[in-house]
Amino acid sequence: MYGVVRMVTNMIENLKEEEKHLYKVLQSNGYDNATIMAGSKELPSKDHTDSEQEKSLILTIPYIAGLSETIQRVCRDFDIKTAFK
Repeated sequence: MYGVVRMVTNMIENLKEEEKHLYKVLQSNGYDNATIMAGSKELPSKDHTDSEQEKSLILTIPYIAGLSETIQRVCRDFDIKTAFK
């Protein structure tokens, strides 16, 4: 929840007010301080490199005996996964 507040709120003063409000709301709903503080830590961003995106390519083609396997072997050389319909 704190991550959403940080994305939506653009000014530092507003961010502090929103975090205080969220803390009070969570406390009033029965969350203990340790849980609230654990949830308020900023998570590391997940940066995807170009090589990771290339490896996730999937080609879906209809199955034709003899031809589909050949296409699959060629695609494998370029790290493209092949699925048949």
